[in-house]
Amino acid sequence: MRCDNLRKIIMNIINKHTFAFFCICQLCIAAACGNHRADKAENIGEKDIMDVLATNISACSRLYTAQYDVRKILVYTDTTTISGNFLNHHLKVALPLSDRKIAIPISATAKAFIDLGKIKREDIIRHGNRLEIILPDPEIMLTSTTIDHKGVKLKVGLLRHDFTDEELTSLQRKGRNEIVESLSRTDIVTDAQQNAARIIVPIAVQCGFEETNVTVTFRKTFRPADIKTLIRQLN
Repeated sequence: MRCDNLRKIIMNIINKHTFAFFCICQLCIAAACGNHRADKAENIGEKDIMDVLATNISACSRLYTAQYDVRKILVYTDTTTISGNFLNHHLKVALPLSDRKIAIPISATAKAFIDLGKIKREDIIRHGNRLEIILPDPEIMLTSTTIDHKGVKLKVGLLRHDFTDEELTSLQRKGRNEIVESLSRTDIVTDAQQNAARIIVPIAVQCGFEETNVTVTFRKTFRPADIKTLIRQLN
């Protein structure tokens, strides 16, 4: 009986040590495989992470980043005058009842977008743990321009004729040009950059970069004169 009990105790000790040894072996193998995967991931990260980042960003394609609704009232005054010289002085006198005045309310919608499909690997620059992403130039579309015909105010003097269709068309074109001019004084490009960053930065974070270390910018600072070249009208 004592021999049997002793045999059982010895077998239990052997089994326990065998199980412990087996666990230790498994942990060593897992650690080795884990280190191998980590080394492989690190190598892949160093080699391909920038390409992956460029691919993920360019997959967003055309990204609308800002919209401005602009309303302007174009006021035009036309007065018939006569001019001449009297006592060596040049005189210019407005004729009575010869004024023509018109006020035209014009509304327009401008949308800024960035074609992220144009981003290339060269546009993503890494400085250590810092990342700079250079965006393609934004584009601004004047998607709709409408005239509030019911809101048009017109005043024509008794000695003048009404505005012709050609004159009204010319005034409407002038109003659109003034709207385009006014867009260059807005923050539509800055808003486009900031809103694009809200989309792109999380993509960079998913690739392992810290949010505070990611900068999204344009290739240059756009001046008001530059913004005019980014605008195109659809109608």
